[in-house]
Amino acid sequence: MMKPHALLLAMLALPACKMPQYVQAGTKNDVAVDYRWNVPPDKPAELLLRLKNSGTSAQRIHIGLDLYYQGFTVEELTADTCIPAGRTFNGKLNGIYFIPKRITPEQATSPDTKVALTDFTAVPVGACP
Repeated sequence: MMKPHALLLAMLALPACKMPQYVQAGTKNDVAVDYRWNVPPDKPAELLLRLKNSGTSAQRIHIGLDLYYQGFTVEELTADTCIPAGRTFNGKLNGIYFIPKRITPEQATSPDTKVALTDFTAVPVGACP
């Protein structure tokens, strides 16, 4: 059985292991777009997107993102997809992610790096193909 002080230490350590949180980028027609950086050791940085369709119809989505470093646009990313009603697409699991070519892992975690949702359309459709 775990001693009370060991249990307390374990509970205090859990928040430090928490996954990075998504940042809200924008919402349109009941579809929310969020992002977060994933920086695996000794690999390129990954920009993970989470798309959540809280509406009652499928949506055809177009997304345009600009990556800024120290105030300058260094990369533009685009994606198109269809998301069924009530579904969430999450990063690498079943969503969209980018591996930027011009942002290093160090830059991805820097406060000098900004992500901007520059183009976002969500059009209701009968069903996703």
